[in-house]
Amino acid sequence: MKAMEYQTLSPNIGVKSVDETVQFYTETLGFNLIMSVPAPAGGLQWAMVANGGATIMFQEMGNLIEEYPQLAGRMVLGAMTFYVKMKGMQTLYEKLQGTEYIAKEMHKTFYGADEFAFFDNNGHILTVTEDTNQ
Repeated sequence: MKAMEYQTLSPNIGVKSVDETVQFYTETLGFNLIMSVPAPAGGLQWAMVANGGATIMFQEMGNLIEEYPQLAGRMVLGAMTFYVKMKGMQTLYEKLQGTEYIAKEMHKTFYGADEFAFFDNNGHILTVTEDTNQ
């Protein structure tokens, strides 16, 4: 039997507004818009953003439910957080410091890493750390 190997994992997150989410991730977090699908009524119904090795997809919740009817009735914001390793963490922290986006100030973890957490425009929590051994 051939061994399985996962090569990428890119979350596709249901959001109220793909346009607002893309704006937040590109303007505030420095991601780049890679691909998008326009909505019939205007704006975007799906988009992919990337920065370095991180890729995230966003899909308008109504459109996502059309694709997967099993999601009907589920809350848009689930109990899920994202753990992100990046370079230039201090720059992002300084950009977000003092805003309503900070969920947890910069701190040293029990395993010795410096990290902080912030909310995106949809209320998802991203915890950020930087590998200092590079």
